[in-house]
Formats: sequence, C-alpha cells, structure tokens
Amino acid sequence: MKKQTAREAWKLLLLALPKGIGSFLFAVIGLSVGIAASAVIIGLPLLAFVLIVCRRMMESEHGLTSAWMSGKKPAGAPMGDHGGPAREQRGLRSLLAVLTDRRSYRGVVYCLLQLPAGVVCFTLAIVAPAAALAVMLAPAAWLIVERQFEYELFADGWLFAWIGRTFGLAPYEQSWIVGGFGFLLVLLVPAMIRMLGRFYAAWISGLAGSEPEAAAVHAPASPAVAGLSGTAPDGRADDAEPASSSLPIELERLESRLAADTLRS
Repeated sequence: MKKQTAREAWKLLLLALPKGIGSFLFAVIGLSVGIAASAVIIGLPLLAFVLIVCRRMMESEHGLTSAWMSGKKPAGAPMGDHGGPAREQRGLRSLLAVLTDRRSYRGVVYCLLQLPAGVVCFTLAIVAPAAALAVMLAPAAWLIVERQFEYELFADGWLFAWIGRTFGLAPYEQSWIVGGFGFLLVLLVPAMIRMLGRFYAAWISGLAGSEPEAAAVHAPASPAVAGLSGTAPDGRADDAEPASSSLPIELERLESRLAADTLRS
C-alpha cells in the first residue's frame, strides 16, 4: 500500500479554498434561484439539479480524500453513485427521488461549510511551512536587520535576556539556537501536513456519511401448487432453482384454468 504523502495532503489542503469558494457560490446562487422559482414548474427541476451537483461535489471530494487515506491514486478513488437518485431515469419519480434523498442535502451542507473549512485548511497549509522556514532562517534575519537597520534581534525579551545572562551568549549566537529550533520544525512540517490532511479527510468523511448499501433484489416466492414436491428432481430445494423454473408452474395454472372452463361449458 502506498504511503500517505505530505505532498498529496498539501494539495488537498490548498485546493480546499478554491473548491470552497466555487461550491459556496454555486450552492447559494442555485438554491436562491431554485427556491424563488419553485412557485413555477421550472423551479423544482432547477432545485433538483442544484442538489445533484452539490452531492456530486461532496462525493468527488470524498473520493479524493478516501483515496489519499488509503494510499491510492485519486483516479482510483471510488466515486460511483451508490443507491442515490442518479440511478433514476427521468420524470416525476426522479425528481422526487432527488428532493427526498438525504445525501443530496448533505451535499448542500458540504457546499456551504466548505468555504470556512477551506479558509482554515489553506491558511494552515501556508502558514505552517512558512513559519518553520522563517524561524530556521533566524541567523540570516539577524544579519540583515543588524546591517540594514542597525537593530539587534534576540536582545530584548525575558527569555533571550535570561539565556544571555545564564550562558553568556550574544544575540547573534542566540539566533543560531532559534535557527536550530526552526530546523527541527521544518523536519516536522511533513508530519504536520499529514495530520492536517487526516483531519480534513475525517471531516469530509463525517459529512458525507456512510454509503447506502445497494438494495438486494429478491425474487418473489412462488405460491404453493398442489401436486408439486418441495424439492427439485436433482435434490435441490425450490429456492435454489433458477428463475426459469416458474415457467412450468405458469403452464400448469393455464392448463388448470382451461380444464375448469371446459367443465363449466
């Protein structure tokens, strides 16, 4: 199994903001127009279309995050529609299936909440590496500030003053300590990005919910017919017979009806 990479998690976190902006605008504009036009005939199909698109957006993002969590490529993510209104063909039944499906409204909630979630994820994905890199470059920052602005960094503050008094370190030497701490943060950035990616994937998974199980199609049980044994000639039970075994039953029924009609006449 492929390892969860920080690079893929970083892409998910960065793309969460543009996806959030697009989905939020689409959901707000689409729902506004659809609800406003629901008084006329075109309003309900438009509202159903908005619900379907919102659900598709949620399922697409869920497929990407699930693929990353399982260590697969995004193209191999299970993004099929299981048991939803997309299986319906057309007409009033399809419209009602969309409007009564709970996952469609989960998609609307996703589109509305993806914008604030995308802002948080995008900000943390940018700030965490940038802050760690800035702390690691503390010695270079000390040199630039001291030469260009004639100001000594790491000379003020109770912590730096205590370190200077206790260990006798100059501000420039303290900047190397800060830079070493920043180097450790840089090494921890991939782990932090992966952790943020897991939080984001868990949020998407919780919002999308579990996929509804495909409804099992059971053939209706054949009524008992007098004169027929409970087992097949080869010893198998009736429920193990293929679907074509109902043909002899129908033929016997037809013969019985013809015989009854003959007796009546």
